[in-house]
Amino acid sequence: MSAPSTVTNNINSLEGRNFPEPGKEDPNYSHKYIDDVDGGYGWVICFATSLLLFSTWGLNSAYGIYYAYYLDSNYFPEATVLQYSAIGGMSFGVGLFFAPLINYVQGVLGTRITIALGGLMQFAAAFMASYAVNIWELLLTQGVLESFGLAFISLPALTLTSQWFQKKRVLANSLTVTGSGVGGIVFNLSLQRIIEVKNVNWALRTQGILSLVLVLFAAAIIKTKSKHHKVEFTIVDKDCIQCAGFWMICFYLIVCMFGYVVVMFCLSDFTVSLGYSEFQGSIVATMLQVGMVIGRPTAGFLSDYFGPLAVTAIAYYLSALFTLAMWVTAKDYATAIALGLVLGLFLGTVFSTIASITVRLVSISKLNVAFCMSWIFLGISALFSQLIGTALTTGNGKSEYRNTAIFSGVSFFAAATAILILRGYIITRDMIIEQMSEQVHELKIRVPPGRVLGNCLKWPKKRA
Repeated sequence: MSAPSTVTNNINSLEGRNFPEPGKEDPNYSHKYIDDVDGGYGWVICFATSLLLFSTWGLNSAYGIYYAYYLDSNYFPEATVLQYSAIGGMSFGVGLFFAPLINYVQGVLGTRITIALGGLMQFAAAFMASYAVNIWELLLTQGVLESFGLAFISLPALTLTSQWFQKKRVLANSLTVTGSGVGGIVFNLSLQRIIEVKNVNWALRTQGILSLVLVLFAAAIIKTKSKHHKVEFTIVDKDCIQCAGFWMICFYLIVCMFGYVVVMFCLSDFTVSLGYSEFQGSIVATMLQVGMVIGRPTAGFLSDYFGPLAVTAIAYYLSALFTLAMWVTAKDYATAIALGLVLGLFLGTVFSTIASITVRLVSISKLNVAFCMSWIFLGISALFSQLIGTALTTGNGKSEYRNTAIFSGVSFFAAATAILILRGYIITRDMIIEQMSEQVHELKIRVPPGRVLGNCLKWPKKRA
């Protein structure tokens, strides 16, 4: 088989739109696809992984409610604003820092057991946090232990759907991550109500029980195709480390999370800083999740036509534009609600397209290891982004979050530019492969930097 068919028949494959038909041999994956692809039990997998993200990223996004409550009630008198901010960053980032090790554990224990362990960690974190009497106990439970639960569940979940889909891969992943947006809506509204009717301790216990039940149910119905795809569960992959495109993804995840986490956790408190109630702040945070529920599947649908890289770049340029134009100037509740809804439409695109982009760069067999290696940097970024955002607040009433908004907008602009350069990198790499006479793995191709910039805006032909 000639080299072009090894990776792509034309530049369109950059966007993940040219795939071998089910049952035909693909030398990249070294196996024959089984018939159940792009449908069938794959949609059950979509539902199960959506529940897992509902119970992790969706639940975690509700920390903005706790954050606003902790600050407004002076929950622990000895605690500082930065310590409360650290909890939010830790709940995102600490566990993801160990992503390659979690990938190895998944290979040893299996996907179901790994996810079930994560569910137990999340339950224990929330339940113990409800009995915390010191800030350091909250840091260890709602921060550190919660983050390990999130990582043990979401890392296997985010890579699972790609094993069951080819032509509909981006759309399927987008529908999967919509679960986190729905979870954000449910947990933001319900936990705020529980805090008002009962107290914050019962809110923590409720989220722990609900997440455990959903995670164990989803783990029971998932199936994996890792053996068919010969998925690698190693800790480190040398080919990925030597690939320039891999480091572009890492940079993209870093700057994207700088903006994402700050917006996620600060919008509620920003609304309170304008003089509105905690409940009104929770509504703004919920509108952000509503936007994500709409935006994530839309991004997947558009990606199947225009490609995940192009759609992702446009989404984050728009995120930068609206963050700088609306958040910096926001002065009232109506603007805050509109800001939450509009940003939500574009903000979560990273989770809709990152698996498909990673597959396109490294192939399905190396998806898990490359995904987990790159998410070390996402974890580090998430760990410090909330601290940076809080440190940039000025405490000057309605202008309190001006510097924070500028930081987020610039971060989104950098993320969009990074993904646009990656797009040029993959287009150039495909051109080089098409001109070669022998089969070469994508990660071993050396791409001239000068040609990358020239191909960033090249528009691929429509799929036949």
